[in-house]
Amino acid sequence: MRKRIGCLTNSGIISAILTLIFVIGFVLGQGNLMFSPGELNSKMGVPIGGLVSHAEIGNKCSKCHTAPWESVRMDDRCVQCHVDIASQVQDLSTLHGIFFINNTHLSCRICHPEHGGTVSPQTVMNSINFPHETLGFSLNTHKNDLCQDCHPSSVKSFSQETCSLCHQQRDLKFMQDHNSIFGSNCLACHDGLETYGKCFKHDDFPFKLSGKHKEVLCVECHPGARSKADLQSTLQDCYACHQKDNIHSTGIGISCVDCHTTDGWKPAKFDHNLATFKLEGKHVDVSCDKCHIDGKFQGTPLDCATCHVKDDTHNGSFGSNCGDCHSTNGWKPATFDHSLSSFPLTGKHIGVPCTNCHINNIFKGTSDYCYSCHARNDQHNGQYGKDCGACHSTSGWLPATFNHALSGFPLTGAHLGLACTRCHPNNNFKNASPDCASCHGDPAWHAGSFGTNCSACHSTTNWSANYNGPHPSFGDQGGINHGGASCKDCHTVNLKTATCTKCHDSNNPGD
Repeated sequence: MRKRIGCLTNSGIISAILTLIFVIGFVLGQGNLMFSPGELNSKMGVPIGGLVSHAEIGNKCSKCHTAPWESVRMDDRCVQCHVDIASQVQDLSTLHGIFFINNTHLSCRICHPEHGGTVSPQTVMNSINFPHETLGFSLNTHKNDLCQDCHPSSVKSFSQETCSLCHQQRDLKFMQDHNSIFGSNCLACHDGLETYGKCFKHDDFPFKLSGKHKEVLCVECHPGARSKADLQSTLQDCYACHQKDNIHSTGIGISCVDCHTTDGWKPAKFDHNLATFKLEGKHVDVSCDKCHIDGKFQGTPLDCATCHVKDDTHNGSFGSNCGDCHSTNGWKPATFDHSLSSFPLTGKHIGVPCTNCHINNIFKGTSDYCYSCHARNDQHNGQYGKDCGACHSTSGWLPATFNHALSGFPLTGAHLGLACTRCHPNNNFKNASPDCASCHGDPAWHAGSFGTNCSACHSTTNWSANYNGPHPSFGDQGGINHGGASCKDCHTVNLKTATCTKCHDSNNPGD
């Protein structure tokens, strides 16, 4: 015979049924208290469905709980009362909508547990991955903190005094100084990421810190800043901070970086190429105070003489513009552009040392008359006067040219090609006679008949005579009666002797 299991005996089955009936009756009689882990929260809130707290639900468990065989869930029971929550979870701009960004399968009871007692917290989110940064404050620097650490009364409320109380416990002196400088509105600057705190990097912004700027406290450049907007609106020009440090009372502008670096005020360097007066040559190595007396920069004279009057060996005879002769490379070699003067240098004058004309370095008032320098070179002993330029050029003494047309004896005809010495023996120019006979002595053939005025019969073109005067023997008709015969036709030896027989037969004188 098969042996039965004890609980499946007739008596065992009957005992189980009776026990179940007893339990069900007890549960119903005690209002389901047998399954309740604790009392409901009695904190009063806004009236919903005629109730102001969960405790007023009483023993009606089905108001929140569902049976295993039901198709609805507890969350569906929640929104039957909290109807506004159903729309919020669909809106990412609301608090409940934000919850579902990182918690897509979140259940109401995860954040809002019950049966913890009449005064238990209604909201507990310590185990929730809540995207706090969407509210403007990241939990990046508060990862180890619980929600109630910053929201002691409710996650729905927050007081910035909580920040101060917490951080004063960590460093009281720092917080006292920090609050006195930047105020107690922590969220105006802090965002949980330390964007403007310990993690702030000035190199990520247009104004990068270098040199001594790295040692400066934030408040020195951001005095009175109470918010991010205040920090971001801080002026970035040098003068905004360093006006009090400006020792250039007369001013050289407000751009400190033109001369200084962030490594320190000294050494300072000014790019004179940006100024009206650019530094070149030896000026580059001159210390600033040599030209800018008593630290005065603006309005410093730009003329040479202001600085170099003590170096002027010309005693002002050349004026005050040293640059006309000298360069910034040094006083020597010096050059003077004579073309700017009343006596431009040309030809051999260009290579003559200045002292040859400017004796004892006397420049002003130097004569521009040739003879003042060239009297010792005058081979004419003054016969031509003192204007050397009338015959000579600056290219050299030779070749020399003389414009005879400007003299009392203009040259024409065969005279043009004659050497000067033919008429001016022994370089005698001043007393040379304009009389033809002084050069062209009376020919023997003339026998003194015409005197010394050669031009009466001859021209400078040639010696062929052209005498049209009256004949001593024949009068004005002499030329006509003799058929245009020349003088030498009759006067074969000289003018004092004549022969007719050359043309007329002596036996027939009338022929």
